[in-house]
Amino acid sequence: MTLKRIFEPRSIAVVGASATPGKRGHQILRALGESGYAGAVYAVNRGGGSILRRPVHMSVAELPEAADLAVLCTPAATAPALVRACGERGVAGAVVLAVGFGESGDEGAVLEARLREAGRVHGVRIIGPNTSGLMNLPNGVNLIGARGVRAGGIALLVQSGNIALDLMTRVTRQSRMGISICCGLGNEVDVGFGEVLEYLGNHDETRVVIVHIEGCRDARALLHAAARVTPRKPVVAIKSGRTTAGAHAALSHTGALAGPYDRLRAGLAQAGVVEVRRTDELLAVAQTLASQPPSPPPVQRARSGPPRSRPTRSRPTPSRSPGPGVTILSDGGGQSTLAVDALQEMGVPLAELAPATSSALRALLGPAAAVRTPVDVAGAADADPGAFARALEVLAADPGVGVVLLVGLFGGYAIRFSEELAGSEAGAARAMAATMRAQGKGLVVHSQYASHASAPLDELRGARAPVIGSLEVACRAAAELQRRGERLAASARRWRPEEPVRIATSSHHVISRARAEGRTTLDEMEARALLAEAGLSFPPAEVVRSVDEAGAAAKRAGCPVAIKLLSQQITHKSDAGGVVLDVGTGDEARTAFERIAANASAYARDHGLPEEDNAATVSPMLAPPVAELLVGACRDPQLGPVLTIGAGGIRVEVLRDVAHRVLPADGREVEAAIGELKVSAVLAGGRGGRAARPGAIVEAAAAVAECVMRWPEVAEVEVNPLFVYEDRAVPVDARLVLGPPPQPTGC
Repeated sequence: MTLKRIFEPRSIAVVGASATPGKRGHQILRALGESGYAGAVYAVNRGGGSILRRPVHMSVAELPEAADLAVLCTPAATAPALVRACGERGVAGAVVLAVGFGESGDEGAVLEARLREAGRVHGVRIIGPNTSGLMNLPNGVNLIGARGVRAGGIALLVQSGNIALDLMTRVTRQSRMGISICCGLGNEVDVGFGEVLEYLGNHDETRVVIVHIEGCRDARALLHAAARVTPRKPVVAIKSGRTTAGAHAALSHTGALAGPYDRLRAGLAQAGVVEVRRTDELLAVAQTLASQPPSPPPVQRARSGPPRSRPTRSRPTPSRSPGPGVTILSDGGGQSTLAVDALQEMGVPLAELAPATSSALRALLGPAAAVRTPVDVAGAADADPGAFARALEVLAADPGVGVVLLVGLFGGYAIRFSEELAGSEAGAARAMAATMRAQGKGLVVHSQYASHASAPLDELRGARAPVIGSLEVACRAAAELQRRGERLAASARRWRPEEPVRIATSSHHVISRARAEGRTTLDEMEARALLAEAGLSFPPAEVVRSVDEAGAAAKRAGCPVAIKLLSQQITHKSDAGGVVLDVGTGDEARTAFERIAANASAYARDHGLPEEDNAATVSPMLAPPVAELLVGACRDPQLGPVLTIGAGGIRVEVLRDVAHRVLPADGREVEAAIGELKVSAVLAGGRGGRAARPGAIVEAAAAVAECVMRWPEVAEVEVNPLFVYEDRAVPVDARLVLGPPPQPTGC
């Protein structure tokens, strides 16, 4: 069943209806009457009688029709039986408000499992439990009970009732927009983020979606939906439970453990979701993306000199945009400089104004004005706020400008200087809104007077321009408007997580042997075998099992050589003293093998591991690389296969210079991940060093990704280090861990 009958019900049963004003069963009955809901409303309470002039049915079975939706305002223990009764009566969906399920401990988890099973067996779709409710204001559906919420184009998809109420209050009081749908998913026992986001993507009244995530039970479904929705509608998300303490708090709230945040963050970005970390940014960014046109696609303009490279989002680099970018129009140098800093730290390039634009601004504003981004009117507006409108008209006509960020005192000239300026300032506001509308470009307004009663600012708000009191938040809104244009321009290359991947029809013989021996960890040579089949080429290595074999192998390989422990249970060789480098002679090789064997034996004894037969690999030493990287992949329980790239070597845990991509990821995504690393400056040949070829890293990453995607038994695979040279990338070591055998799927 689609969600249409739940979100657009023709009839609603309020189970647990109450005559007591403070109870949810009363609040919801009242709210349905006040919100203009045109469908049938049935009150259900075993006491019968009437509530708010509505007759009360004593059970779900007594309903005069099979309602589309039931809202259960009853204790948690009653929910499974009531869902079963709803199914028997033909009710399509149930919103379960009660708390006391998986978020409350083991007993609650058992109750939640019973609720899930009741819905599955009896064909009832469930929202919740532990939910704040459901609201569809264009249809008059208000199962939250909140009053005074204005209808509009913002949809809220949340896991917290107080966040939902806060956003609804601020939308109504601080903007000209309103709420279309608010859905509290709670514990996601059935209906989850992905399914609701798909519905909202096709909901005509919704223009932007705000998502609050605590613990998402199927994060990959969310990303699938977001990748399809974001080219049509912006999605803005905030994640709680980003830290260890926050993750445990989220678990106690929704019963869903928050997975590693960095992986989810990467997946959200791949899917086109705008993620913010501050609640004051959440509404401002959503309102801006919903009300303003994104930055237009780049236009070709003649340039002199070498092409400029665009900075990556995570590597703040001062730059001017080769295409439409953000320009700043201000009435003071201090705040405009802070705005430049903020935008550059976000990795957003500034608009490069055409010479004709700067000349026109000079003629308008006089010799004291700054006429390159940031443009500073330098007092020209103090006596005539209309100077802003005239300057903005010139800026908006420049093809290098995609978004204008207005910074400073606008909206307060009549308040600060003279009431006689009120008419000029209001006229300037109307003219600016008309100019940006005509040019199809975005306007974001920062004003120190945003909280004041200001007719000019009301004019701008009425024209759907966001007016923001915080300079930093205004910069973030302008930045995301610029990025939205870039994403839409690249939509043909957008991430497609649903693309089919090649999965092996049978287990690899190496995996089968490890399973037969009861092992989950492969030794290095076994890991090499799988990675080689996936497309990764390793340098030669010879397995030796005695001091004599080690000495002979070193001579055959040609010294100097590296000798490394080969173990099926010790995966971090360096920690166990299992690596000896620059072994120069056969005798040194014999000594190195003996030392490695002793170290491994001591390590196994200290860590409670069983003794293994002595074994090591001997391989030629490699030339020093440009850089050492880590390339790995794992099977995240919520996101599925995830690729990790980072600075490698023995200090990887200390440096923590890593980037993630949810798989599948193409070469463009992998190169973007490399660009997010601090070590990318080394790879690019920084400070006169050698530069590495990114394509070689991309090829190695593709092989690692292939390994985890082709064989479902692979839980984790890692190449560390990957030696990166100017023209190639050479894997030096590998580890691979198996997960539980894949379960057969039914049809």
